[in-house]
Amino acid sequence: MERFVTVKPKSKLISKYISYYYFHDSEDEGFQCVFSFYPHFKHGFTVYQEGEMLRTLYTMNYDRQIAVELKGIVHKIGVAFNPLGINQFISKPISELYDPQTFHFSHWNPEIFSELNEVFQTNDTDQKRDLLDSLFEKRFRPNPDLEIVQQAVTHVFNAFGTIQVDDLARQIGVNRKTLLRHFKKHLGCSIEEYKKVVKFRTSIQAANNIGLKNLTEISLYSLYYDQSDFTNRFKELTGQTPGTFFSSIQKMGDEDIFWKFDQ
Repeated sequence: MERFVTVKPKSKLISKYISYYYFHDSEDEGFQCVFSFYPHFKHGFTVYQEGEMLRTLYTMNYDRQIAVELKGIVHKIGVAFNPLGINQFISKPISELYDPQTFHFSHWNPEIFSELNEVFQTNDTDQKRDLLDSLFEKRFRPNPDLEIVQQAVTHVFNAFGTIQVDDLARQIGVNRKTLLRHFKKHLGCSIEEYKKVVKFRTSIQAANNIGLKNLTEISLYSLYYDQSDFTNRFKELTGQTPGTFFSSIQKMGDEDIFWKFDQ
């Protein structure tokens, strides 16, 4: 039987930086699924239990559809970090700590393996959440160097991804080159890439949370220039038109996880 559950952190400290956890499990040796996920401004830390081994991955996906295949017995922990959330728990910029081709991420290995094994050993969702809260509380290390990027991210979200870089630098009061350098260093992408993803995810929110069904309404709410711009940006990020995309995705759990399953 397959089980997929999402839960928000209980810790007030951790909830500022981690949006939610999810747990994906199957005890069926014949289990198989192929799904795709799409660009997001949230980063994902994923742990797979494979026999007695743990495999840790980190995903920053700003620009493409990524396919995943799962087979057999599956035990998986997912951690969705808010923008700049991971940066409060690491000693180096995230861009220096993982491989963008393989998503390999071993910054905390192997020191966290015993704590993660405890999470895998319990089936109680609340206990899993509390153990993960504790794991990250121990590794919290506030980073004062993030102020420029944090302000930039706030402005990008407030403008639904429409603000120009020059205006952004001016509002924050920093040099354009300084802003671009800090953004790339701590978020692993350019401001233009980030703006596209914020607008893309705003449109998904409009369709899912607000309940807009008409594609024209969704594009207007998300502040796309026109219908052509709306369609082109979706093709760029998903390889699909908006209509095809919205009809094919499936929401997983109670948070903003949307996967497309291959039939």
